[in-house]
Amino acid sequence: MQKKKVGLIALSLPRERTDLAERFHSNAGTALKNAGFEVCTHEGLIFDSQECIRVARQLKDDGAGCILLLLGTWIDSPTVIDTVRAVDIPFAVWAEDNPASFSLTAGGIVHGSLDEFGLKHRFFYGSPSSRELISQVSAYVDAACCSTELDGERLCVVGGRVTGMYTTMADIIQIKEVFGVEMEHVDSLRVYLDAEDLDSEEVAECKRDVLAQFGVVNLSERVLDRSVRLYMALKRILVDKGYRMAAVKCMDEMTNNYCSFCLANSLLNDDGFTVSCEGDIYAALTMKILRTLSEGVALFGDINHVDHDGKIIRIVNCGSMPSSLAESRKDVDLENQYEYLSEAGGAVTVFSVKGFPATGARLFRIRGALGMVAFQGETIRRPKEEFKEAREFWPHAFMKLDCDTHVLVQNLRSNHMHVSPGHCLNALREFCCLKDLKLVVPGEAGPERK
Repeated sequence: MQKKKVGLIALSLPRERTDLAERFHSNAGTALKNAGFEVCTHEGLIFDSQECIRVARQLKDDGAGCILLLLGTWIDSPTVIDTVRAVDIPFAVWAEDNPASFSLTAGGIVHGSLDEFGLKHRFFYGSPSSRELISQVSAYVDAACCSTELDGERLCVVGGRVTGMYTTMADIIQIKEVFGVEMEHVDSLRVYLDAEDLDSEEVAECKRDVLAQFGVVNLSERVLDRSVRLYMALKRILVDKGYRMAAVKCMDEMTNNYCSFCLANSLLNDDGFTVSCEGDIYAALTMKILRTLSEGVALFGDINHVDHDGKIIRIVNCGSMPSSLAESRKDVDLENQYEYLSEAGGAVTVFSVKGFPATGARLFRIRGALGMVAFQGETIRRPKEEFKEAREFWPHAFMKLDCDTHVLVQNLRSNHMHVSPGHCLNALREFCCLKDLKLVVPGEAGPERK
């Protein structure tokens, strides 16, 4: 996995204790490298606006997802103001807890000046040796890099809207304005035509791979063939067009007349793409955010049941959960889609998500305002025999939560929910602050921060 890049700029004035500023610069860089980031920085110290703007632009061009401005001593506030105004990238200001440097004194006026100008930023205070502070800075860097990575992305909507699912659709202008993501459309007919035009030998080779890697495969040759063809065709379209995100409409045209996309979506998420079902744009965006923050695949599923006593949620999906979340692919069976949902059939994955620390989240919109509900916990692997309580031949995720499940229920604003490995709730908090999104963590009061 490629490391996230963070830019560091160390500020001071020639008349001040530049030796302390240089030491802060070195220690901050080391702490961030030890935290797992690739640090992009400069030689020496920066004393004026012109040089600071030049370096900030260079760091952005070098791929930094955000820039931390280190206040090594007392500095001239316009240096920060001018730079934040001139360079479009997330900025944070970091003052060191060293009384000899007057770094916090500078931090107060810089932070206040940025607020007066209405310039978005994050303000940190403390030592690079503080684990607590580095954890906070790391969450911010993760979130800022996620924000920067999303900006300029393109989301491929395959097939349009599923009937009746209001909460899957989004305002393309709002999505572009908030996340910087361009939404584009590819018709299901294009995928079908490309699928049917594939070389039979290539399809046969892919089918052999599927049969060798998965567990019980209870599919007709026709259903397996079409499921694999959809996977291969959609992958080629995504690769050729440079898409890394897609929201795929499956019902009803493809499910009733050709084949469901379930196996295709599962394999594509395993391959590193972010693909949601039922044309769900908010799902694709949420999954991409989770995937970027956690550096692991995110699942798409329906909230099926909440056990308040055990604080356990059951998420069930019609067949497209990524198989990489199973103990192994041999633990994943392939069954045919239920006839009531797909007259033409389609391969679906059947497994229980393995156990790991996890984060769940879902974007929502209330009267035009975007928000997110998020929570942490741990997924629990359960035997397939328990699936009969919901759907015997669909994949399941069980997650024990660290939040108030009663409050969670009141904040379920879609049939869909998304989960990824790892605890990244603090990074989600930072992300929502960057994007001015209301974050709901059930049972928790949100932080008040500009």
